Amino acid sequence: MWIYLIGIIVELIILGFLSSRLTQLSFTVLMRLTHSRSISITILTIILFPGTVIHELSHLFTAEILGVHTGKLTLAPESIEAGEIQSGSVQVAVTDPFRRSLIGIAPTITGMITLSILSWYLSTQMYQVSGIKYQVLIVSIIYLIFTISNTMFTSKEDLKGVLPVALTLAIFAITFYISGIRIILPAQFATTIVTIIQTLAYYLAIAVAINLMGILVNTLLLLIFQKHHR
Repeated sequence: MWIYLIGIIVELIILGFLSSRLTQLSFTVLMRLTHSRSISITILTIILFPGTVIHELSHLFTAEILGVHTGKLTLAPESIEAGEIQSGSVQVAVTDPFRRSLIGIAPTITGMITLSILSWYLSTQMYQVSGIKYQVLIVSIIYLIFTISNTMFTSKEDLKGVLPVALTLAIFAITFYISGIRIILPAQFATTIVTIIQTLAYYLAIAVAINLMGILVNTLLLLIFQKHHR
């Protein structure tokens, strides 16, 4: 189980890097095509809109579930900085660090679950359809994996308070481990947890592969543009 947990962490780090790079490349390609920053941002905003909706609603619903008051919800990204889309936002009242951390990381957790479901469907159910339905299904799922994986990561604002809570939990976990304290889960429940972790690790790899393909396509397009303008 620990190997798969480490694998998930590594995959998320890689996916975070790839999504930032892919956003940057996509914006550059759009700039080459439109020669307008505002038009490029608008197009990229539309492309990433489903992921933005999931991202912000994750914040909103988590805050409501935890009893934290919310305010204005914005779903329109307005800028791109350092390869990162400045996505929409939702106003959240000041709360304790623990609930703030859960609200902050909610889009990443929701994104992981959604990506796993989509990747599972892509790798198993797509063979049950044929013809134009098959093509539409494949393109739609790949598109959703692309847009969600590029909007699921928390921003610097979202991460406020996460580090202290994470360090506190890590200290408790290490203390329990050194003290010999173990939490024994029922066998069936433990098996289910291991299966979920293995599934996440496997299907997140598909999201990584799709982002790599996107980077390759955008890189080739930029090379074509450079060659054409020589």
